[in-house]
Amino acid sequence: MRIALVLIMLFLASTAKASENIPFTATYALYTGGVRMVDVAINFDITPKKYTITADAKTLGIFEKILPWTGHFETTGTGNFKPLQHDYAVSWRGETSQSTFSYKPAGVFTSLTQTKNGKKIDEPIEADITNGTRDMLSSMLVMFSQYETTGKCASDVLTFDNARSFIIRFADKADGMLDNPNLSSFTGQAHACTVEIIPQKGHWPKKPRGWLRIQAEAKKGGKLPVIWMAKPAEGKPAIPVRIDIHTRYGDVIAHLAKLQ
Repeated sequence: MRIALVLIMLFLASTAKASENIPFTATYALYTGGVRMVDVAINFDITPKKYTITADAKTLGIFEKILPWTGHFETTGTGNFKPLQHDYAVSWRGETSQSTFSYKPAGVFTSLTQTKNGKKIDEPIEADITNGTRDMLSSMLVMFSQYETTGKCASDVLTFDNARSFIIRFADKADGMLDNPNLSSFTGQAHACTVEIIPQKGHWPKKPRGWLRIQAEAKKGGKLPVIWMAKPAEGKPAIPVRIDIHTRYGDVIAHLAKLQ
């Protein structure tokens, strides 16, 4: 569940050309079984030479009691979405994990610092695992920037997250009409892009677990996670306005709730 929440939250991160009306904050509401489960607020501050993206998320209501989870994620970097530093702190049932990814020069991974409940974790990382990779937030920005420019999302972005690397594969699916004013602030045409995580190097389980198991079951049924892209208002860049994730336990849907 923790990995699924993190990935859903990161999939929501998007960007625009530096000339667009930014910075701005997009707030998303994640629903399961028709119940609002998680709120995610993402702030975008992007210029031609640098960018900062910050995301904060937490479970709500009954989910806060049975699945107490919070997450803070932040990446700073230079032009073309080359990261300088990526930080995240996740709290799950009373345990807090923190990580800092450092890149020097921009876009070249140099070190990872990890702590769990305040204690430093030493896990050596082989250089070939991180070569040519970005953090997950920057990887998302690469694809969303491409969509803003070309109207297409098809791309593979090599990504590193702690002890492993993987490709985030985006593929164009179709256009469709979104109309759910009770849950979403957006109504209109949107473009659907599927998302698939493809393991590369590092420590991966022999059998799919967690997110990979959810993905494998969804792919078998022809229902990979889908990001719906659209401009939510005049003068605003294209951002995710909805995400659909199918699981054996039911669908998880993220709606754009508010734009500031």
